[in-house]
Amino acid sequence: MTKAWGTICLVRPDWDGEDENMDQAVVEAYEPAKSFLEVAPELWRLAGDDERADRIEALVDQVYERDRRWMTAEEIEQLIRWLDGIEAALVGKVVDEQWMVRPDQLPALRAHTKTLDLDERRGELACHAVGEGIGDVCSLRSILREAVDRGLLISLD
Repeated sequence: MTKAWGTICLVRPDWDGEDENMDQAVVEAYEPAKSFLEVAPELWRLAGDDERADRIEALVDQVYERDRRWMTAEEIEQLIRWLDGIEAALVGKVVDEQWMVRPDQLPALRAHTKTLDLDERRGELACHAVGEGIGDVCSLRSILREAVDRGLLISLD
């Protein structure tokens, strides 16, 4: 599912899709959010829920293949549901209550991750990589909920 996502934007649902009107359509833009959609499935795989990871990847791939890379309101709601519970699924299995990985787990996790920065050159900070990913998913969930609350759609740039 590696895509070159740029920005996640909240857009007005009545936008006509013309680039010259894009400034009027975008309500909020989240540039650092581009990797959040890659982190979520990876975390679900670490938690042992490949099915949920596959669903998220399939949804994002489906949106990405469209001419207008927009998530419908229903897709946004579905993605929120698929993100719910990720923290609880990881605690005790991959991370402790503070979302930290034990140092002895890092080598095994490195073999199963692409987006999390578990590089040994980070030293002790590598133990926070999964927690950083969880934080990204929490941010993504907030972006999605904001879209729902404001009646907006999500555009993947």
